[in-house]
Amino acid sequence: MRVKKLIAAAAVAGSVLATGLATGAPASAAPAPAYDCTTGQVCLYYNSSSYGYGAYFMQESPIGNYTGSYFKAGKNGSSGAGVEVKNHAAAVDSWMDLYFVVYYNSNYDCRVACQTIAPYTTVDLNASLKNNNASGSA
Repeated sequence: MRVKKLIAAAAVAGSVLATGLATGAPASAAPAPAYDCTTGQVCLYYNSSSYGYGAYFMQESPIGNYTGSYFKAGKNGSSGAGVEVKNHAAAVDSWMDLYFVVYYNSNYDCRVACQTIAPYTTVDLNASLKNNNASGSA
């Protein structure tokens, strides 16, 4: 699935570049990206894949406590927009070349549960972590 995402993103970028060179159009005329995250980011989603993912939260660096962080509407809809990320994530979309870990507890504490997400993958959180996420880091 990740390969299809990267190919689609490259095709859009190539098309936009060719259009811009041919017409002299400014870069701001480019269409919106097809995905909520780009390289170097991770998106946490309010819903699982079977429910269309819904709202997202984009993360670029470790977050020891998701309290005060909120989902926002994105490419996959607005279901969950405005809901706090802590204890409400159901899926993760990694656009990083590092492993990303979702923790049940704050401050990267894996004593109860944690789930490691492979680079460039999209997965639903397991039963221990779905709607039980408190922190995340690469």
